[in-house]
Amino acid sequence: MVFCAFMLLSIALSSQARAEKSPQLATTESPAGVASDTSRISPPQGSPATPPVSQSSAAANRVPEGFVSRKLEMGQSLSKLCAEDSLCQVLFMKVNRIDRRHIPAGKTVLLPVNTELASQYVPVPEQLTDSRGEREIRVFLSRQYFGAYQWGKLVFWGPISSGRKSYSTPPGKFFVNYKQRHKRSIKYDNAPMPYSINYYGGYFMHQQSLPGYPASHGCVRLLMTDAEKLFNWVRVRDAVTVVHNGV
Repeated sequence: MVFCAFMLLSIALSSQARAEKSPQLATTESPAGVASDTSRISPPQGSPATPPVSQSSAAANRVPEGFVSRKLEMGQSLSKLCAEDSLCQVLFMKVNRIDRRHIPAGKTVLLPVNTELASQYVPVPEQLTDSRGEREIRVFLSRQYFGAYQWGKLVFWGPISSGRKSYSTPPGKFFVNYKQRHKRSIKYDNAPMPYSINYYGGYFMHQQSLPGYPASHGCVRLLMTDAEKLFNWVRVRDAVTVVHNGV
């Protein structure tokens, strides 16, 4: 009897000890739903997390309808690339943001192969949700294009070359102060600035070379045809909006 009672007491004490230890073991486990959620696990130190690919980034890599991607070869001219097709030449310069003098070998460009489809390509918003009036010029710095809008609806667009890194073109909301058909730079070696539109201090929109990237001293450079068209279309006190990435 004494032996049986001793055995029963030993079993009871052993069960109590296991019961007291079990909560301590539970605290070493992650709460349900956390340990299995790998999105909450931080990357190893020194290894940055990979950001998701945005739809806009993916879209930027797509070739628009009517174009093909082509790597330029040495000695290629605009007339050779477009086989003397004037509309092809205009589309080529507009979409690639270059003029006739800047066709660098080795650069990958968009070449129009179907001008009817290529003419429908529009790299800027066709409708503004925050229009500033009857007429507005909107400059898109990240895209290197401008759009001319009437009551928020796109009328025409074209390529630009804005200020390079050390002479960046300031964003903001401005107005056309004055226009000058034949202007020369006071600051930069009397350089010609045809069809100048002043919109802020010493900043103008005018015709000048387009190499396909930001290269100016802060002004917004245009193709000759676009500069003349914009000069004749816009009026003094019309809105000019310069943005980085927005619409």
